Amino acid sequence: MSVPAVAQDRDEGTVDDNVIIVTAQRQAQSAQDVPIAVSAFSQAALEAQQIENSSDLQLTLPNITFTKTNFTSSSFTIRGIGDLCVGVSCDQATAIHLNDQPLFSTRLFETEFFDLERVEVLRGPQGTLFGRNATAGVVNVVTAKPKLGQFQASGDAEYGNYNAVKVKGMVNIPIGDTLAFRGSGIYVKRDGYTTNLNGGPKLDDRELYSLRGALRFEPTPDTTIDLYASYFREDDNRMRIQKQYCQRDPTGILGCLNNSREAESFNANSTFTAALSSREFLAIRGIPTAFALGSL
Repeated sequence: MSVPAVAQDRDEGTVDDNVIIVTAQRQAQSAQDVPIAVSAFSQAALEAQQIENSSDLQLTLPNITFTKTNFTSSSFTIRGIGDLCVGVSCDQATAIHLNDQPLFSTRLFETEFFDLERVEVLRGPQGTLFGRNATAGVVNVVTAKPKLGQFQASGDAEYGNYNAVKVKGMVNIPIGDTLAFRGSGIYVKRDGYTTNLNGGPKLDDRELYSLRGALRFEPTPDTTIDLYASYFREDDNRMRIQKQYCQRDPTGILGCLNNSREAESFNANSTFTAALSSREFLAIRGIPTAFALGSL
Protein backbone atom coordinates (compact mmCIF):
# COMPACT_ATOMS: atom_id res chain seq x y z
CA MET A 1 0.00 0.00 0.00
CA SER A 2 1.24 3.48 -0.83
CA VAL A 3 0.87 6.10 1.87
CA PRO A 4 0.74 9.78 0.81
CA ALA A 5 3.46 11.89 2.37
CA VAL A 6 2.25 14.84 4.38
CA ALA A 7 4.37 17.96 4.31
CA GLN A 8 5.52 19.12 7.70
CA ASP A 9 4.10 22.40 8.90
CA ARG A 10 6.65 25.11 9.61
CA ASP A 11 6.68 26.18 13.21
CA GLU A 12 5.32 29.65 13.76
CA GLY A 13 8.02 32.17 14.54
CA THR A 14 10.80 30.35 12.68
CA VAL A 15 12.72 32.23 10.00
CA ASP A 16 14.26 30.53 6.98
CA ASP A 17 17.83 31.70 6.45
CA ASN A 18 17.39 31.36 2.67
CA VAL A 19 14.51 33.88 2.56
CA ILE A 20 15.52 37.43 1.63
CA ILE A 21 13.18 40.17 2.81
CA VAL A 22 12.86 43.06 0.36
CA THR A 23 10.92 46.32 0.28
CA ALA A 24 10.35 46.45 -3.48
CA GLN A 25 6.65 47.26 -2.91
CA ARG A 26 7.22 49.66 -0.02
CA GLN A 27 6.60 46.93 2.52
CA ALA A 28 8.67 44.07 3.91
CA GLN A 29 8.06 40.93 1.85
CA SER A 30 9.86 37.78 0.85
CA ALA A 31 11.57 38.15 -2.52
CA GLN A 32 9.66 35.06 -3.72
CA ASP A 33 6.32 36.78 -3.05
CA VAL A 34 7.05 39.99 -4.98
CA PRO A 35 5.52 40.01 -8.51
CA ILE A 36 8.38 42.16 -9.83
CA ALA A 37 11.61 41.25 -11.61
CA VAL A 38 13.77 41.94 -8.56
CA SER A 39 17.24 40.71 -7.61
CA ALA A 40 18.35 41.09 -4.00
CA PHE A 41 21.72 40.53 -2.39
CA SER A 42 22.12 40.13 1.34
CA GLN A 43 25.33 41.13 3.11
CA ALA A 44 26.52 37.52 2.98
CA ALA A 45 25.77 37.30 -0.76
CA LEU A 46 27.63 40.54 -1.44
CA GLU A 47 30.71 39.21 0.30
CA ALA A 48 30.48 35.75 -1.28
CA GLN A 49 30.22 37.17 -4.82
CA GLN A 50 32.78 39.92 -4.11
CA ILE A 51 30.40 42.76 -5.01
CA GLU A 52 32.27 45.73 -3.59
CA ASN A 53 30.72 48.62 -5.53
CA SER A 54 27.99 49.50 -8.01
CA SER A 55 30.12 48.55 -11.00
CA ASP A 56 30.35 44.95 -9.77
CA LEU A 57 26.57 44.51 -9.95
CA GLN A 58 26.71 44.22 -13.74
CA LEU A 59 28.89 41.11 -13.41
CA THR A 60 26.19 39.15 -11.61
CA LEU A 61 22.88 40.55 -12.91
CA PRO A 62 21.33 40.16 -16.37
CA ASN A 63 20.35 43.22 -18.44
CA ILE A 64 22.50 45.50 -16.26
CA THR A 65 25.38 47.73 -17.37
CA PHE A 66 27.23 50.42 -15.49
CA THR A 67 29.19 53.11 -17.32
CA LYS A 68 31.35 55.92 -16.03
CA THR A 69 30.69 58.95 -18.21
CA ASN A 70 32.34 62.34 -18.48
CA PHE A 71 32.42 65.00 -15.78
CA THR A 72 32.20 62.58 -12.81
CA SER A 73 28.73 61.38 -13.76
CA SER A 74 27.69 57.77 -14.31
CA SER A 75 24.95 55.77 -16.00
CA PHE A 76 23.22 52.72 -14.56
CA THR A 77 21.46 51.04 -17.49
CA ILE A 78 18.73 48.42 -17.06
CA ARG A 79 17.39 46.60 -20.12
CA GLY A 80 19.08 49.11 -22.37
CA ILE A 81 17.48 52.16 -20.73
CA GLY A 82 19.77 54.55 -18.90
CA ASP A 83 21.17 58.06 -18.85
CA LEU A 84 23.99 58.85 -21.28
CA CYS A 85 23.36 62.59 -21.24
CA VAL A 86 26.09 64.93 -20.00
CA GLY A 87 24.82 67.95 -18.09
CA VAL A 88 23.46 69.05 -14.74
CA SER A 89 19.90 69.20 -16.14
CA CYS A 90 19.85 65.57 -17.31
CA ASP A 91 17.40 63.23 -15.59
CA GLN A 92 18.30 59.69 -14.66
CA ALA A 93 16.25 56.85 -16.13
CA THR A 94 17.26 54.54 -13.28
CA ALA A 95 16.24 55.62 -9.79
CA ILE A 96 18.98 55.33 -7.15
CA HIS A 97 17.67 55.04 -3.59
CA LEU A 98 19.37 54.79 -0.22
CA ASN A 99 17.07 53.29 2.42
CA ASP A 100 14.10 53.98 0.11
CA GLN A 101 15.05 57.66 -0.20
CA PRO A 102 15.93 59.00 -3.69
CA LEU A 103 19.42 60.25 -4.43
CA PHE A 104 20.07 62.85 -7.12
CA SER A 105 23.39 63.38 -8.92
CA THR A 106 24.79 60.47 -6.96
CA ARG A 107 28.46 59.50 -7.26
CA LEU A 108 27.97 55.76 -7.64
CA PHE A 109 31.37 55.24 -9.22
CA GLU A 110 33.31 56.63 -6.28
CA THR A 111 31.59 54.81 -3.43
CA GLU A 112 32.32 51.41 -1.90
CA PHE A 113 29.81 49.07 -0.28
CA PHE A 114 30.23 48.56 3.46
CA ASP A 115 27.99 47.50 6.35
CA LEU A 116 24.90 46.91 4.19
CA GLU A 117 21.80 44.90 4.94
CA ARG A 118 21.04 44.25 1.28
CA VAL A 119 21.02 45.68 -2.24
CA GLU A 120 17.85 45.46 -4.34
CA VAL A 121 17.70 45.92 -8.12
CA LEU A 122 14.20 46.23 -9.64
CA ARG A 123 13.95 45.86 -13.41
CA GLY A 124 11.21 47.57 -15.39
CA PRO A 125 9.23 50.81 -14.84
CA GLN A 126 8.63 51.53 -11.16
CA GLY A 127 7.07 54.99 -11.38
CA THR A 128 3.97 54.05 -9.35
CA LEU A 129 5.88 53.39 -6.14
CA PHE A 130 9.16 55.22 -6.70
CA GLY A 131 8.05 58.29 -8.66
CA ARG A 132 9.80 59.89 -11.62
CA ASN A 133 13.17 58.82 -13.02
CA ALA A 134 12.33 55.13 -12.53
CA THR A 135 11.64 54.26 -16.17
CA ALA A 136 14.35 51.61 -16.34
CA GLY A 137 14.10 50.41 -12.76
CA VAL A 138 15.36 51.08 -9.25
CA VAL A 139 18.57 50.37 -7.36
CA ASN A 140 17.83 50.44 -3.63
CA VAL A 141 20.76 50.24 -1.20
CA VAL A 142 19.71 49.40 2.36
CA THR A 143 22.22 49.99 5.13
CA ALA A 144 22.46 47.82 8.23
CA LYS A 145 20.27 48.99 11.11
CA PRO A 146 21.27 49.25 14.78
CA LYS A 147 20.19 46.24 16.85
CA LEU A 148 18.69 46.70 20.27
CA GLY A 149 20.13 44.80 23.21
CA GLN A 150 23.13 43.44 21.30
CA PHE A 151 26.76 44.45 21.26
CA GLN A 152 28.45 43.62 17.97
CA ALA A 153 31.72 44.55 16.33
CA SER A 154 33.55 43.45 13.22
CA GLY A 155 36.49 44.54 11.13
CA ASP A 156 38.28 43.64 7.95
CA ALA A 157 41.66 44.70 6.54
CA GLU A 158 43.32 44.03 3.19
CA TYR A 159 46.73 44.79 1.71
CA GLY A 160 47.89 44.32 -1.88
CA ASN A 161 50.35 45.46 -4.48
CA TYR A 162 50.78 49.17 -5.27
CA ASN A 163 50.49 49.66 -1.51
CA ALA A 164 46.77 49.02 -1.69
CA VAL A 165 45.10 49.22 1.71
CA LYS A 166 41.42 48.70 2.53
CA VAL A 167 40.11 48.82 6.09
CA LYS A 168 36.45 48.69 7.12
CA GLY A 169 34.70 48.06 10.40
CA MET A 170 31.47 48.25 12.33
CA VAL A 171 30.38 48.53 15.96
CA ASN A 172 26.85 48.18 17.38
CA ILE A 173 26.32 49.56 20.89
CA PRO A 174 23.02 49.10 22.81
CA ILE A 175 21.97 52.04 24.97
CA GLY A 176 19.29 50.80 27.32
CA ASP A 177 16.35 48.69 26.17
CA THR A 178 14.94 51.06 23.54
CA LEU A 179 17.99 52.77 22.04
CA ALA A 180 21.00 51.55 20.03
CA PHE A 181 23.83 53.15 18.06
CA ARG A 182 25.69 51.69 15.09
CA GLY A 183 28.83 53.20 13.59
CA SER A 184 30.71 51.98 10.53
CA GLY A 185 33.36 53.20 8.14
CA ILE A 186 35.75 52.33 5.33
CA TYR A 187 39.17 53.60 4.23
CA VAL A 188 40.70 52.82 0.82
CA LYS A 189 44.13 53.88 -0.46
CA ARG A 190 46.21 52.74 -3.44
CA ASP A 191 49.18 54.08 -5.41
CA GLY A 192 48.65 54.87 -9.08
CA TYR A 193 49.60 52.29 -11.70
CA THR A 194 49.10 54.29 -14.92
CA THR A 195 52.32 55.89 -16.19
CA ASN A 196 52.16 59.60 -16.92
CA LEU A 197 54.03 60.11 -20.21
CA ASN A 198 54.44 63.81 -19.43
CA GLY A 199 56.27 63.07 -16.22
CA GLY A 200 55.14 63.50 -12.68
CA PRO A 201 53.46 60.97 -10.40
CA LYS A 202 51.55 57.99 -11.73
CA LEU A 203 47.83 58.31 -12.32
CA ASP A 204 44.81 56.29 -11.21
CA ASP A 205 45.57 56.26 -7.52
CA ARG A 206 42.89 56.11 -4.83
CA GLU A 207 42.36 57.62 -1.42
CA LEU A 208 38.91 57.81 0.12
CA TYR A 209 37.12 57.29 3.37
CA SER A 210 33.49 57.16 4.39
CA LEU A 211 31.81 57.21 7.80
CA ARG A 212 28.24 56.39 8.75
CA GLY A 213 26.38 56.63 12.03
CA ALA A 214 22.89 55.35 12.78
CA LEU A 215 20.67 55.70 15.83
CA ARG A 216 17.54 53.58 16.40
CA PHE A 217 14.87 54.42 18.97
CA GLU A 218 11.89 52.14 19.66
CA PRO A 219 9.74 53.73 22.38
CA THR A 220 6.86 51.31 21.71
CA PRO A 221 6.56 47.98 19.85
CA ASP A 222 4.78 49.78 16.99
CA THR A 223 7.10 52.81 16.73
CA THR A 224 10.61 52.87 15.26
CA ILE A 225 12.66 56.01 14.68
CA ASP A 226 15.91 55.81 12.68
CA LEU A 227 18.39 58.66 12.35
CA TYR A 228 21.31 58.50 9.90
CA ALA A 229 24.37 60.61 9.26
CA SER A 230 27.11 59.90 6.74
CA TYR A 231 30.24 61.58 5.39
CA PHE A 232 32.27 60.74 2.29
CA ARG A 233 35.51 62.25 1.01
CA GLU A 234 37.81 61.31 -1.86
CA ASP A 235 41.11 62.86 -2.96
CA ASP A 236 42.78 61.06 -5.83
CA ASN A 237 43.48 61.00 -9.57
CA ARG A 238 41.25 58.05 -10.31
CA MET A 239 40.49 57.51 -13.99
CA ARG A 240 37.23 56.58 -15.67
CA ILE A 241 36.27 53.00 -16.54
CA GLN A 242 36.43 53.84 -20.24
CA LYS A 243 39.75 55.59 -20.75
CA GLN A 244 40.33 57.96 -23.63
CA TYR A 245 43.47 58.30 -25.71
CA CYS A 246 43.68 61.13 -28.21
CA GLN A 247 45.90 63.78 -29.72
CA ARG A 248 45.34 67.04 -27.89
CA ASP A 249 44.40 70.24 -29.67
CA PRO A 250 47.41 72.57 -29.12
CA THR A 251 45.06 75.52 -28.60
CA GLY A 252 43.12 73.68 -25.90
CA ILE A 253 39.80 74.56 -27.54
CA LEU A 254 38.66 71.42 -29.33
CA GLY A 255 40.04 68.74 -27.05
CA CYS A 256 40.81 65.63 -29.10
CA LEU A 257 41.90 65.79 -32.73
CA ASN A 258 42.19 63.13 -35.41
CA ASN A 259 44.96 63.25 -37.99
CA SER A 260 43.77 60.29 -40.04
CA ARG A 261 40.41 59.39 -41.59
CA GLU A 262 41.27 55.70 -41.63
CA ALA A 263 39.01 53.53 -39.55
CA GLU A 264 41.84 51.77 -37.78
CA SER A 265 43.05 55.08 -36.32
CA PHE A 266 39.79 55.68 -34.48
CA ASN A 267 39.44 54.84 -30.81
CA ALA A 268 36.12 53.25 -29.87
CA ASN A 269 36.09 55.16 -26.59
CA SER A 270 37.21 58.50 -28.02
CA THR A 271 35.14 61.65 -27.79
CA PHE A 272 33.00 63.06 -30.58
CA THR A 273 35.67 65.51 -31.72
CA ALA A 274 38.14 62.67 -32.24
CA ALA A 275 36.05 61.36 -35.15
CA LEU A 276 36.15 64.69 -37.04
CA SER A 277 38.87 66.96 -38.29
CA SER A 278 38.91 70.47 -36.89
CA ARG A 279 37.60 71.81 -40.22
CA GLU A 280 34.61 69.43 -40.08
CA PHE A 281 34.04 70.15 -36.41
CA LEU A 282 33.74 73.90 -37.08
CA ALA A 283 31.76 73.47 -40.29
CA ILE A 284 28.87 71.58 -38.66
CA ARG A 285 28.54 74.46 -36.20
CA GLY A 286 28.38 77.14 -38.89
CA ILE A 287 31.82 78.58 -38.12
CA PRO A 288 33.90 79.58 -41.19
CA THR A 289 36.47 76.94 -42.00
CA ALA A 290 39.16 79.62 -42.21
CA PHE A 291 39.44 79.24 -38.44
CA ALA A 292 40.18 75.54 -38.78
CA LEU A 293 43.50 74.23 -37.50
CA GLY A 294 44.14 71.82 -40.34
CA SER A 295 43.06 70.74 -43.78
CA LEU A 296 40.76 67.91 -44.80
